[in-house]
Amino acid sequence: MRYLPPTHEQQLAVVRAVAYASLFDYPVTAAELCEGLIAVDATEDIVRAWYASSPFLRATIAEVDGYYFPRARVELPFIRRRRHAESRRLLSAYAPALRFVSNLPFVRMVALSGSLAHLNAARGADVDLFVITAPGRVWSVTLTALVAARIFGWRRRLCLNYSVSEKALAVTPADLFTANQIVHLRPLIGLDVYRQFLAANDFVARVYPNFQPRGASPLVPDRGGRAGKPAIEWALDCLFVAPLCEWVCRVAYGWYLRRQAPRWQSGDQVRIERECLKLHTTSHRAEVMTRFEGEVARMLAVEEREAVQG
Repeated sequence: MRYLPPTHEQQLAVVRAVAYASLFDYPVTAAELCEGLIAVDATEDIVRAWYASSPFLRATIAEVDGYYFPRARVELPFIRRRRHAESRRLLSAYAPALRFVSNLPFVRMVALSGSLAHLNAARGADVDLFVITAPGRVWSVTLTALVAARIFGWRRRLCLNYSVSEKALAVTPADLFTANQIVHLRPLIGLDVYRQFLAANDFVARVYPNFQPRGASPLVPDRGGRAGKPAIEWALDCLFVAPLCEWVCRVAYGWYLRRQAPRWQSGDQVRIERECLKLHTTSHRAEVMTRFEGEVARMLAVEEREAVQG
């Protein structure tokens, strides 16, 4: 099938997708490149055709073994393979922790986030989780998981730095950085709630029109253990244990967090609310977006030089 050469807007979308991934030392496959196109519709075959027919794209982006990356970053395929192996090792080591969090009462969805969701974890990386709970259970679930992590020796790596309830699925700000975090979540349990979460954040589809919701990740084998959760939750609610525990956790942990606030490097990225605990105390949002603009400008400079030389 013949495809039209890419327009300037389409070439720019390819450059931006490759540039954004490269900020995390991550070369992308054609499928990942297609999914990462910002505000531009395309298919995987069309993206390949654009690359093949565009001298500008071939001058700015290299393709090696099916990976696309900025031409100056020839080391990226090697980094991806090394980090893939490290990510598998880390997931295997922390599989019990992930199953523990998934099996907690009132947990409705658990997803990997951050570098591990990409299988792009460097040595020493954290195991970041995004968790959705039943309404009114964010604080008790989060604190229970953190206490258990300390008891079992998981606390050094396991990070529940973003938990919301089913009553607070819409996240902010609705921008490129947030959309990128959402599309790269890898749900471990709770696919129905995951789809509800995506529906509540429909701006993601506008930023990434080629994104398709994930299926349950096979990265951590599911050994069950959740069959008894409804009965346990019913008992905890009926005996008023769950509401009391939530209140105690909100008071105690809230007091602790407020005492830590002066040490936070990015307090504007923290939300301490009844139905939301967003603890991005050292957010890289501003740094990433600044680097992204600089990398895109650097790659586009190739087009300007070619125009001058031509």
